[in-house]
Amino acid sequence: MEKASPSSLTEEREEVMVCLCEEGRCLRKTHFLKPFSTSIDGSVAELPRLDDQQRLSDSSLHNTSSGFWAADHHFFLSWLGKMQALYEPIWKKAGIFEAIKASTYKIIKDTSLILSIAEKWCSETKSFIFPWGEATITLEDVMVLLGFSVLGSPVFSPLECSEMRDSAEKLEKVRRDSLGKAKRVSQRSWTSSFMGRGGQMEHEAFLVLWLSLFVFPGKFCRSISTNVIPIAVRLARGERIALAPAVLAFLYKDLDRICDFSRGKCAGKVNLKSLFKLVQVWTWERFSNIRPKAKEIPKGEPRIAQWDGLQQISKNVKLSFDVFEWRPYTKPLKNWNPLRFYVDEAMWLTVDDSVDDAFASFARCVKVSYLAGNGFVEDYFPYRVARQFGLSQDLPGLVTRLVTRRRKITEKDAWDDYSNSLEDLNLYLPSQLDRGYVTARYQDWWFKSASEYFGSEEIQKESTEAFDARNTFDHLDKDDDDGDIDVSTKVPPLSQVVQKLEEGFTAKRRISRMHRSAKRYKITESDVHMKRAREADAEISTDKEDDCMTVAQLIRSRNKYFSDVDKKTGGDASESLGKRSRRYMLVDSDDDSGPCQKHALMKVEQRSVEDDGTTKKTEITRQTCDDVNGSDAEKKAIINDGIKEADSWLLEDREIERRCIGKFCSEVKKEEDVDERLRQRTLAIEKMALELETRLSKMEKSLAEIRKWKTRGNQTKNGFSA
Repeated sequence: MEKASPSSLTEEREEVMVCLCEEGRCLRKTHFLKPFSTSIDGSVAELPRLDDQQRLSDSSLHNTSSGFWAADHHFFLSWLGKMQALYEPIWKKAGIFEAIKASTYKIIKDTSLILSIAEKWCSETKSFIFPWGEATITLEDVMVLLGFSVLGSPVFSPLECSEMRDSAEKLEKVRRDSLGKAKRVSQRSWTSSFMGRGGQMEHEAFLVLWLSLFVFPGKFCRSISTNVIPIAVRLARGERIALAPAVLAFLYKDLDRICDFSRGKCAGKVNLKSLFKLVQVWTWERFSNIRPKAKEIPKGEPRIAQWDGLQQISKNVKLSFDVFEWRPYTKPLKNWNPLRFYVDEAMWLTVDDSVDDAFASFARCVKVSYLAGNGFVEDYFPYRVARQFGLSQDLPGLVTRLVTRRRKITEKDAWDDYSNSLEDLNLYLPSQLDRGYVTARYQDWWFKSASEYFGSEEIQKESTEAFDARNTFDHLDKDDDDGDIDVSTKVPPLSQVVQKLEEGFTAKRRISRMHRSAKRYKITESDVHMKRAREADAEISTDKEDDCMTVAQLIRSRNKYFSDVDKKTGGDASESLGKRSRRYMLVDSDDDSGPCQKHALMKVEQRSVEDDGTTKKTEITRQTCDDVNGSDAEKKAIINDGIKEADSWLLEDREIERRCIGKFCSEVKKEEDVDERLRQRTLAIEKMALELETRLSKMEKSLAEIRKWKTRGNQTKNGFSA
């Protein structure tokens, strides 16, 4: 067993993992996010017992803004154009340029969706609890979707110099003078007071408006908040501020309040002030079965632009959170590339002063810490959702320091913990293609914990869902652009699994065998070297493409290839996959050199006929010359020279033909090697498909045992109560 350095956030070791092998479990070396527990009987951060919850409704929750786009935000847009032209370099230095651009896109609020996902929140674990596992909104989501920085100084830092304090006082004076009867300042009043004034003060006032509307909404709807004025003054001078942890802390706090309300711990209405548009967009990014069809992102715009002005496609979202994407941000989109810490190949690096900000940001995202808000502190537990970062999941361990100091922690303590130096930290960056697994003991622990958390009724309702089915489909569908796959709550037949996997994929363009063969007939002696170079490059490219293809893509490619073979052999398209495979193998099991030798023989025979004709013509010419010219020695010499030259041409022509035939045979052999690799991949795919079906069947039996165990426990309790 290999252990990582104490200064690492992850540990690499071999564990029995849940996988798609025939046994369902296998020994695999993988990476785990700390802290974790290696024993169910050890220090495990258990799920709490879920008390009876009341159904949330829109009337019970009051949302002031939550960062959603309002009809009167055109004042902000009209002001933004002028400010961006003047201060874009300063915004980039402060790390807010992407966040300001993200604020310009309209996210239409879907209250039903937000309440449905909020009902899954657990305030103790800071995560959404589903029957299939845990998931949560992390600093990674805040950074990718909203553009806020995880690096920089805290939001509560005081203004250091007198010039900055004077600017803040001037802004506060204008705010007080603009107070209306409702004791608040509207964005219209604030905009009219500063827009067009020019100078540093207008810049600061614009940032105050942006922070009040899209970062830290105030108590009143679309009003100017006094708490953001110092932050705006600092940002206007290019100071980088870590807005992401503060934004996430406010969101966690509001989700905790919703959780308390649903458990009956608070009465009346709950006033929400955080950015719940992040909850909605996060849900669309993660659950492919309920999101609308995304738009194309304009060039140079943030990722959130693909959801601009869209509405949810499903009305009944209460029970449809079952197709989860663990790593949606690793997939490149048109006009949008993944962040730099999504590396092509997994790697370890040592963090120091020279490390790229992107890698330091990833370290902050996966590190257990506190999140400092305005007068409060929230816990951050990324290790409970390690698969969202491409790492494997083990039993969640206890974070003892958070437990012992929780009630004494202050904002400063929280920030000191969050901003601990990363110097000499060994950071593991998983590949952007990595999808984490779960240990066998985590699977066993989750079955037991989830049944206690949800109760027997909920577990029975979800019992037919395989534990790792969603993770499996996420593995198979890594290149699905739309992700509109409907996974049934019952274990589907293999044919339906293959059919669903094929939906939504865009077939990769491949040059057909006939097309490539046609090109080979046009080879000339002068093109041989260039042709070889192009084919070598194409072969390398094809091999790399095959290595990167997912199982679903291989299945689709195989079906397309079988369809082509059916057309050539007159097969029925409705034949079963097994029959088509066997017939295809019979076709390919003929004499391996047959096509090549037959074609070469035809070419040689044809050439021989032509050569015989040429020879006969030469003899006739020779005889004719002898008859006409008699035995003239000089003319005979000329004729002999002509014959020799014709013979040399014939030999040269035959040599070129021989080379072309050899080249053709070599290329046909390469084509047959490709076919053999395809057959081998086909067999591997069919084996994996059978293993998947076996795995799902086993999971169904396991869940049936859980239902039986839970029913027996309830009967025992009823017997005691009786």
